[in-house]
Amino acid sequence: MSACPRCGAALESPGAACPICNGAAFLEIEPPAPAREPAVMQAASPAAPPQRRRAEKPLEPEPPRWRKALGHPAAAFAIGLAAFPLSKALFLPNYVFNFLTTLVHEIGHCACAWFMGMPSIPGVSILGGGITVWQEQKLPICLAWLAAIGWLGWRFRETRAAVAAASAGGVVYALLAFTAAREFLPVAGGVLFEIGGAAACFYVATAPALRREFERPLYALWGWWMLLNRGAETVLMLRDRAYWNANTVYESGLAAGLTNDLEVIRDRLGTAPEPMLKVVLLLCILALPAALAARVLAKRLDA
Repeated sequence: MSACPRCGAALESPGAACPICNGAAFLEIEPPAPAREPAVMQAASPAAPPQRRRAEKPLEPEPPRWRKALGHPAAAFAIGLAAFPLSKALFLPNYVFNFLTTLVHEIGHCACAWFMGMPSIPGVSILGGGITVWQEQKLPICLAWLAAIGWLGWRFRETRAAVAAASAGGVVYALLAFTAAREFLPVAGGVLFEIGGAAACFYVATAPALRREFERPLYALWGWWMLLNRGAETVLMLRDRAYWNANTVYESGLAAGLTNDLEVIRDRLGTAPEPMLKVVLLLCILALPAALAARVLAKRLDA
């Protein structure tokens, strides 16, 4: 027995026709129902942003030869040296560079005084000139400097040269800070910082690349300013004793300051100023070669 797929009536055989609905006795196979999508739909992934094409940077034209020549350190030194007398003759550059030189001078006094354990504050007037005073030596400050030197030696203990330098530095510092020499270094610090500042300016002027190339001759000019002022003053005092008077140096338009410092050191040492003036002149002569040697050494270390 079989059943009609339409009305469900009983059939005698599977191949017989249904007497009620006259339907086919063959079973009709319904097509399978489509699979249902899952209830939780995955969020559609955001479309990737369209890739923007980088704008190609236009090639900069090659600078002219004269501009390349002006960017050379030798040209910067020449421009600074030529601009020195012109800037001395003009009021504004003369005022600015004199103020900066005085600031470097007084900071030199202050830094050397602190290095010897003597608290100090520099003073510079916008009207010209400056003065720096320092207190008596404080032992905790000196011990802090010795501890810093010892820490540097420990920090770089893997290098024998660093350990040797730290040991020698500690001995030299003790000889300077705990003897009568501590009274002279703060007095000489102003001149030492001027000469060292000139060498630093020359070192920057010889840099392979500067962010602004026009700064190169400016650094050279400032270096020449500090060096020539100090060197010319020293030569004048070596040639003529009249320039040992501070007022004479002030009237000459030079930096001045060595005269006052010289008087202090000469009184304490009880010696003539000529040997000290010769030492200052020698340091002025060595400033530029020292800056060039430091630049060559820096290039070799970077290579």
